[in-house]
Amino acid sequence: MGNKPIIVLDPGHGGKDPGATYKGVMEKTVTWNLANIIKDKLKTYEVEVNVVQPSTINPNSTANDELYLPVKKARDISADFYLSIHVNAGGGTGFESFLYKKENDPRVLKLRTQLHRQIMNLLRKFGVIDRGEKKADFYVLRENYKNGIPAVLIECLFLDNHKDRQLLESSDFLDDLGNEIAYGLVVAFELNKRDG
Repeated sequence: MGNKPIIVLDPGHGGKDPGATYKGVMEKTVTWNLANIIKDKLKTYEVEVNVVQPSTINPNSTANDELYLPVKKARDISADFYLSIHVNAGGGTGFESFLYKKENDPRVLKLRTQLHRQIMNLLRKFGVIDRGEKKADFYVLRENYKNGIPAVLIECLFLDNHKDRQLLESSDFLDDLGNEIAYGLVVAFELNKRDG
């Protein structure tokens, strides 16, 4: 890794693929807003942050575009880290993070744990349940692993849980969450402040 790490933020879903939707709230909107808050919080640090949501270039992007193109972009720019940002649904509550099921690199495990703990430091104050640090075979995790790019997928609360959704609809809460994610990256990558 060079002096200036390259981070890809992948706000889950977009374009024709809204992701989880409940009572008018769409996952693609929440994740887009959150990714841009994180990018904004990191602008004073020595890091290159790329928010990759294909629908920003093509409003009619398909679910396949939204799944495959961010991973291709990360590979093309030789990203140092890939964070896939999601909001859950399906009758649960809480926060969880995922690594690829075969990921055993101690540095990647440590990075994910630092990020997870930083996020939960905030979420605990709101009574949000820690659903744990998990492993899965999600496409974005598997393909980044194959490409040698450390990748973490986070599921930030549940849209179909009343309490969780109220938090996700709060701009102050999203700003706080984005701040904690950004700070988790600062710590994990030991980022330096930009000069001036």
